[in-house]
Amino acid sequence: MLKLIPHANQRLASLRNRVNLHTAVTDAQSLYPYFSRPGNPCSHFYVREDGVVEQYIDTKYYSAADYQGNDATVSIETWDGYGRLWTSGQPPAWTPPQVTSLGRLCRWILQSHRSIPPRLAEDSVPGPSSFGISSHRLGVDPWRHPDGMRYSTAYGKVCPGDRRIAQIPTILAAVQQDQTLKEVDDMLIIRRQSDGASFIVIGGRGARIANTTDLQEYRSAGIQTVNLTDSGYSAAQARYLNS
Repeated sequence: MLKLIPHANQRLASLRNRVNLHTAVTDAQSLYPYFSRPGNPCSHFYVREDGVVEQYIDTKYYSAADYQGNDATVSIETWDGYGRLWTSGQPPAWTPPQVTSLGRLCRWILQSHRSIPPRLAEDSVPGPSSFGISSHRLGVDPWRHPDGMRYSTAYGKVCPGDRRIAQIPTILAAVQQDQTLKEVDDMLIIRRQSDGASFIVIGGRGARIANTTDLQEYRSAGIQTVNLTDSGYSAAQARYLNS
């Protein structure tokens, strides 16, 4: 269900590396009223109790739900029945319709953003170990890796909760049903649309590609290519390229 929030669909993202799964701590059937108020955080998607998906931000734009990871993250909030099903401790597991919808949604996101690998993220450290299907808690202290990005300024936030984190491999399995979603040695070519200037990212670090023949060989080998506007290229350059 498309319910785009105009003021949230403005800042173009340079690259997508991960899908972050959240729990919303709410029994609300929609987060549109809350997310649509200027100044509030906002995720790309919300998955309701019945599995219905609401989209608030086009995935080509930043969300405001993952703090230092906002530039490269597609963010999904999920209903958890807070106040009705639980009031303390940790949220319940995702409902079967939610698990089904999350699998389909994540598969669609990875089909749309081939720079996100079909694997589980291990931490929030900039680079390949944080790429893939991720939980918000990987970027929350005290679980955050010392070198990792902060996905929240809160301490001890269990989002999305132990029961839901245990279900993420099932969601990944649904994503991996698409055999075209394959990882290619953590390599990615980033090209600037205006003049074709390119660099290749390997293991989260970048190097310029100065030779056209090299570029063609990389592409022939199946390395994923992302074409960016000048502003997007500059943002990716600052994040990945060795000067």
